[in-house]
Amino acid sequence: MIRKLINIIILVVLLLPLAEKQARGQKFEYIWRLPLQYTTNMQAFNPAYVGMWDKAGLLVLTRVNYVGINKAPLMQQFSYFTPIKDQRSGIGLNFQKLNLGREKELFLTGDYSYQIRLDMYNYLRFGLKVGIVNYSNNLTDYQLYPDRIPDSQFLLDIHNYFMSVFGVGAVFFNNNLFLSISVPEVINNTFRVNRDWFSSMSELKTMYLSGGYVFKLLGDMRLRSNVLLVGTMGKPVYVDVAGVIYLPGNLQFGANLRSNGSFCLSGQYSLANNLRIGFAADYAVFQDIRKFQV
Repeated sequence: MIRKLINIIILVVLLLPLAEKQARGQKFEYIWRLPLQYTTNMQAFNPAYVGMWDKAGLLVLTRVNYVGINKAPLMQQFSYFTPIKDQRSGIGLNFQKLNLGREKELFLTGDYSYQIRLDMYNYLRFGLKVGIVNYSNNLTDYQLYPDRIPDSQFLLDIHNYFMSVFGVGAVFFNNNLFLSISVPEVINNTFRVNRDWFSSMSELKTMYLSGGYVFKLLGDMRLRSNVLLVGTMGKPVYVDVAGVIYLPGNLQFGANLRSNGSFCLSGQYSLANNLRIGFAADYAVFQDIRKFQV
């Protein structure tokens, strides 16, 4: 098992430069929505993880992209999740706010998961996500050209309320291994309130496939490896290879290597009152944007 996982990781790392060449000039809308520390927040894109733990919990999350650039993507999330019926099922409630320039989305979704025991060691959970989204884009506020020539496509703002959101997910796991698959947004909302040409097709059927293994190290130390593949219609596959080291004293450190030419370093600390605090920073290597930052 260990040898196979090492071979997979080596193969993915060798393919990173090729994936980077294919990704140049592409816009990864679904990437900046992910928590940087997604390895410990898998419920953010897979509802099957909700209620998997033996206690209820709250999650407060903020991701700021391209620090120093005005109107850069911003993601904020507040979630509550709890197990029910001896952890065989769970429920969750999520508030998520996404800003990209003057484009804004506000999600209110609920999650439900149910667990099946396959044998003495292996389990399978299914998840369902349903909710609504409020979308707005103030197109009239954009300054398109230096000479202020009007554009017919930017003469009206877009405001849509209570559009539907639907998603599904599943995860197979045991004490050391997990395999996860999810499609958080299945419905294609076409924004037909006051604009019939605007579509959310880029958000349709984005699939997240993830797998990992927990290795025991010296003493109480553990290493959790993870490989994440993200694919959507008309875009190249995004690959994220991650590793998290759990140290004694409720301290953990992680690192991610990504096919879009960046890497991430993270850290978390668990307090005695079950409060966990974490921070992560993402750094672009191939696509350097520092000259655009202020």
